Amino acid sequence: MRRPPSPRQIANALRGRIGWLPSPQHDSPLPWVGRRPTVNPILPVHDMDEAIEFYRRLGFDVQAYDSGYAWVRTCGWEFLHLSLASGLAPGTSVASAYVHVDDADEWHVAISAAAPDDASIGPLADQPWGMREFAVTDPAGNVVRFGRHL
Repeated sequence: MRRPPSPRQIANALRGRIGWLPSPQHDSPLPWVGRRPTVNPILPVHDMDEAIEFYRRLGFDVQAYDSGYAWVRTCGWEFLHLSLASGLAPGTSVASAYVHVDDADEWHVAISAAAPDDASIGPLADQPWGMREFAVTDPAGNVVRFGRHL
């Protein structure tokens, strides 16, 4: 006895007739549905050397492209970019990034242990918006939040 076609098989068959169709997992009409995008925020910094040193002291791998641009990585995963912004005063950036992690508690322990005494590492807390998270503020004023869904 033949099995009925799966939702994916039906969608694939219809894509040929219609041109595009949302994948069974997503409701997006975008043609690249099914591919998970990677987003790397570009954070402005007033002093590239200071920013590189800050993120390295937190335990991240930082690679400078040149004197005005760098990538921040961990475990082979690139998740932030840093860009020199002329005229930016220390502590005045309003840029931010949210990094979704599997275990916010482990990330908080690791970053807190590696952080220099003057680093601004917020407390780990369950938030009313359904996240368990903490924030790190770099010398430029950029806020990077690390969290997971409750």
